[in-house]
Amino acid sequence: MKNSINQKWEMICKSMNEFDIEYHKLANLYNLSDSSFWILYDLYENEDGCTQKEFYTEWSLNKQTINSSVKYLINKGYVALQCLDDNKKSKKLRLTEKGREMSKNTVGKVMELEEKAFGNIDENEMNMVINFFEKQVESFKNQVDEIIKNEEDKNK
Repeated sequence: MKNSINQKWEMICKSMNEFDIEYHKLANLYNLSDSSFWILYDLYENEDGCTQKEFYTEWSLNKQTINSSVKYLINKGYVALQCLDDNKKSKKLRLTEKGREMSKNTVGKVMELEEKAFGNIDENEMNMVINFFEKQVESFKNQVDEIIKNEEDKNK
């Protein structure tokens, strides 16, 4: 039998999964893969753009998946790569005019939907949720690191 902490954590995980399902439906509605959707979402929100490395690090998405999605978005004319001055190998992703217009009609609508859906949650509640997840992620990472270290030590 599960203890109370396990039951509550399972409920939280199921809720997070339900968000993933809804965002997946929206990506499909706009004929986008989930990773292409999130790239456009991030770039639409961040006019300065970002590198692919920044993107997959911040969003914790698979590097190869991001690379494939970026190629797709470039081929569609939605995204362009811009060389950074200090490093010719490092390139920043930016929306093209076509990409900005397309994003306005897709992820822009999703952002409006989010504002409607979450507009009734006050700032204190939102901050509590953010603090909760930051604390949980940090605690979980520490536990994972400890297990990995213990397993590696056993295998030496």
